[in-house]
Parts: sequence; structure tokens; C-alpha cells
Amino acid sequence: MSREIRYHKIEEKLQKEIKSRHQTLDKKLNQLTQAQTNPPQPPPPQVLPQSVNTTDIPLSNHEMSLLQKGPKYNLHNKPKNWIQNLALETETAISHLPLTDKAVCRKLVAQHISTLQKNTHTHTRTHARARTHTHTHQETRLIKSINTKLKKTKL
Repeated sequence: MSREIRYHKIEEKLQKEIKSRHQTLDKKLNQLTQAQTNPPQPPPPQVLPQSVNTTDIPLSNHEMSLLQKGPKYNLHNKPKNWIQNLALETETAISHLPLTDKAVCRKLVAQHISTLQKNTHTHTRTHARARTHTHTHQETRLIKSINTKLKKTKL
């Protein structure tokens, strides 16, 4: 009989321990669920202009919008013979490679350059390319206009 009593007491203690652990886990789960369903909203980011005209030079809205694109903005205007220049530069780089690698590299470069030529010819025919080309020319004119204004005031 004493064995049954001990077994029963051990079983009772285990059940209490399991119940308390389950309650703790349930509380944590409820807290996490509430935190996930109602996350705190971060404040909206404060958007400041990237460039502010502190000079006396009047700049148009188009000129300011171009300046606000930042110093890393790149006009998408490629030089006329950019593929030929690329081929010459890669051939110069290949000439510094070991003899065993030169033929393989030349073949790979030739394939990539022919792909670039095909893509360039198909893009020049599309209307989107013409629009991009016009947009680039407008931005180039804006840059020239800004430079002229700056040179006039010698800034």
C-alpha cells in the first residue's frame, strides 16, 4: 500500500508541475499573440528635401527636382561607341592573363558583347527607348543650365 501512495503522490506532483508550466506557456503565448496582432506603430519617417537652394540663384522646379536626385544619380546616356570601347578594354585586360586562359576568356567576352549588341539594336527601335533618350537629353540640358547659372554668379 505504501508503494501505491508514493506513486500517487509523485503522479499528483507531476500533474501540478505540468499544469503550472502549461499556464506559464499559455500566458507567454497570449502576450506574444497580442504583440503580433497589435504591433506598436513606428512614427512616420520625416521626409526632408535632399537639397535646399541657399543661394540667390533662382532655380526652376525641374532643376531642383534633378538636384534632389542626389550626387549619385546617373544620367542614362551611353557614349556613341561604348561597345567598341568595352571590347578594347576587355582585350587589354585579357592580354594580361596567362596563355591558357586567353582563348576561353575571348570566347566568353565575344558572346557577351554580341548579346549586348543585339540588345542595344532592339532597344533603339522601341518607343520606350526614344522616351528615355528624350528624358536624358532634357536632364542634360538642365545640368547645363544649372552650370551656366553657377558660372554667371561664380559659385
